[in-house]
Amino acid sequence: MSSLLVWLITILAVANGALLSYLVVEKASVWARLCAGAVVGFVLVAWAGFLLALIAGLGKVAIGALMLGLVVSLLALLKTVPQQPIRREFGAMSPDPWAIGYYVAWAILLVWLFSRVLQLGEDGMYTAPLNNYGDLPFHFSVITSFAFGENIPPGNPVFAGVKFAYPFLIDFLTAFLRRAGAAWPLAFFIENILLALALVGLIELLSFQLTRHRLAARITPLLFFFNGGFGFINFFRDLSKADAGWVDFLSHLPRAYTMNDMLASPWGEVPLRWGNIFTTLLIPQRSLLLGLPMAAIIIMLWWMAVGEMGGQEEGERGRRGEGKREKERLKSPHLPVSPSPRRYLFAAGMLAGLLPFAHAHGFFAVMLTSGAMALLFWSRHWIAFFIPALVLAAPQALWLSSSGVRSKLFAFHWGWESGDVPVLLFWTVNAGAFLLLLIIVLLAGRFVTARLRRFYLPFLLCFLVPNVVLLAPWAWDNIKVLVYWYLASTPIVALLLASLLTGRRLWGWAVSIVLLVTITLSGMLDVARALSPVEKALIFGRTEIEVAEQIGRRTPPRAVILHAPIHNSLVALTGRQSVMGYPGHLWSHGIDYAQRQAQITAIYRGAPEADELLARLNVDYVIIGPAEREQLQANKDFFAARYPVVIDHAGYQVYRIE
Repeated sequence: MSSLLVWLITILAVANGALLSYLVVEKASVWARLCAGAVVGFVLVAWAGFLLALIAGLGKVAIGALMLGLVVSLLALLKTVPQQPIRREFGAMSPDPWAIGYYVAWAILLVWLFSRVLQLGEDGMYTAPLNNYGDLPFHFSVITSFAFGENIPPGNPVFAGVKFAYPFLIDFLTAFLRRAGAAWPLAFFIENILLALALVGLIELLSFQLTRHRLAARITPLLFFFNGGFGFINFFRDLSKADAGWVDFLSHLPRAYTMNDMLASPWGEVPLRWGNIFTTLLIPQRSLLLGLPMAAIIIMLWWMAVGEMGGQEEGERGRRGEGKREKERLKSPHLPVSPSPRRYLFAAGMLAGLLPFAHAHGFFAVMLTSGAMALLFWSRHWIAFFIPALVLAAPQALWLSSSGVRSKLFAFHWGWESGDVPVLLFWTVNAGAFLLLLIIVLLAGRFVTARLRRFYLPFLLCFLVPNVVLLAPWAWDNIKVLVYWYLASTPIVALLLASLLTGRRLWGWAVSIVLLVTITLSGMLDVARALSPVEKALIFGRTEIEVAEQIGRRTPPRAVILHAPIHNSLVALTGRQSVMGYPGHLWSHGIDYAQRQAQITAIYRGAPEADELLARLNVDYVIIGPAEREQLQANKDFFAARYPVVIDHAGYQVYRIE
């Protein structure tokens, strides 16, 4: 019954989002409205749920109020939106076997991939791909702090006492679905699969809007999701040395081919850092599941607005030739102007304004490009974008700016992750033929229109800026802006490949296929590895899950717990705050943890100042388990002599600090 409520919330969210699209875009396909509706609907549910939780907490009152709001808004939209366009669009639907096969193939892949993100077994909780092994426990800490820890407004769940300056909206959405009754696998899967499917559809739609080429639109998601460079050369080297057969080798690939490796070249070793979007971004970096589709919608709205503004300019130029009387009329301030550009830009501004808590780097990328876009296609209509974007984003930016790492951001950092390798060589290896084809398309006038080339230019900032300055404490996180450059670039490269495929020359067809395989092979290999048993990892054992359940029953929701700073501490499952979580998570978020780490070591060893430090850190409970004994040489006698044991289970003791 609880899962039915979750599905009902999902259906209402998508329906509301799809109907809202009628208020912005007059003509679109049902599929396009459903894709946009899934994204907009989930964003609104997350935002509305969070605001309600600020007032009433994340419980039955907030969930019930949101359900009521979804029903009321759906009824209001059904009365507001004219029924004729809805009937017309549904009537225009016709079965296309090729399109059906295309989307079914994507759906199978996405279901297979995202169903592995969280798997419950008899011996514990598993995840895949391996890149998620380090990130998922952190997201669990965030999700459970909302769902079970009353962490609203949010404090940092892995560094108690500090404001949580992190884009948490996707994790709050998971927590909301969990409190609405979804089991853990469903709470993750339902949003992951719908947002991923919507992203596929929106990328295809974006490509078609920009290129007006159906084959290019179908190729674009392949280029985007299976990105990679020349790392596949390592694959053939590994294959040549393998003793196993093809099938066994492919099902047990020895390493990743887009990330965390080196590629030997005639000019030296080159690091592979342009990781596959599935395995290094969408799954472990969950906020991109909201950020990327929101950006895709914004870019499409910009393109439609620019087209409308261009049409108005051409219309005005044509009318100015009609005579002196017409010229005087055109000078009148009462000249009627189509509302479409303002409507498109206002909707884009509203979405952009909701981005910071969804994906902060996405907001930065959108605002970076919007400034250049407004200069290249200047019109007063752009005010309709910037006002809602800045008004809505301002309080979020104020909250996120409390991170304390501002002085480290925007410091000069040349070449992103190239290190000592020449930047051109680094990007040639990591982006492969894609970068070369992009340059060819932009320089060759025959493939893209002048308007599309000019529209694309602002997105080059999302490539140039991350290659010059730090946009995060960890340099690799600049990829969270680079990916928006890639989002805008893939339709242009897909247009070149599609033009070669549809040409009359056999060599063009052959060259296009070779280039497509060259661009996507490394990414496909990494996705294949993520789907294999090689990348299935245990993150929480059965014992840890049992102890976490006992902590959830026997400690207050806002308790502060001291434990070893490991990445997969069982505290992540409880919703309680950690005195200090995994240093890798803290460092990448710009948190200076050195002093607190030293204090934790002193406490566990029973140092003379331990009692004072426990009080200073506001510790409510201390865990002593395998990690605490092995890594911190925990002095069990010190705690046993002073504090009562509230949990003693399977090698874990939890002490209450009084």
